[in-house]
Amino acid sequence: MLDNTEKKTMRHVRGESCAMTKHTSTDPHAWLEQAFPQMHYLLLALDGEAAASRWLAGNSSGVSLLARAIDGETPAMESLAAGQPGDHDDLFELIENEDIVTHLALRRPDIHRMFAAVKGDADALERLNRKHGSLARLIPTLQAFHTRMVQAQNGEVIGGGTVADMGCLIGEMHLRQGEYEKAVEAFTRALETQPAADLYEGRARAYRGIAEQDERDARKMRARG
Repeated sequence: MLDNTEKKTMRHVRGESCAMTKHTSTDPHAWLEQAFPQMHYLLLALDGEAAASRWLAGNSSGVSLLARAIDGETPAMESLAAGQPGDHDDLFELIENEDIVTHLALRRPDIHRMFAAVKGDADALERLNRKHGSLARLIPTLQAFHTRMVQAQNGEVIGGGTVADMGCLIGEMHLRQGEYEKAVEAFTRALETQPAADLYEGRARAYRGIAEQDERDARKMRARG
């Protein structure tokens, strides 16, 4: 629950008051702010409300990272991929929360499907792939994060293989975005933790991407000359 000062701050954006929506007793979503503020402000942030993003950054770091990752921020995705148990408990608790499933399915079915896919719902993942490709691309990283949290909750030891898997996910993410140098770095770090064939193949693809980019640049320079 926010105090009066925090509420005033939240509503004051660029010198204008009431930047965020003022909820009344007739607002069907007003209960969410009181019961599950992280979800409330996540949905507002995804709708583009800057004040909601600031609230998440100051009060719920894991959910803030999720909002930024959904918005396409690579550093946020990297932080989620590298996160260890205890780093982002707030996000894990939100994904696991069954009390808001019905509300979320009605208000933001895309986010509802994303959470379901993270927990292993194959049908939800298939529908994400068809309709929300940008969200579907987040699933491998979020599933790995969720698995680490479940393992920690169950008292299981998180070994080097899991760390290497995270490095592989980060490397693949950079490959998809054409960031080949960063992909090489990610695969190399993972190989130093635990060598694996997939990591060597990923690094090889990253090097090929660099080589192809260099060849294109060379052809352009010759064409200009």
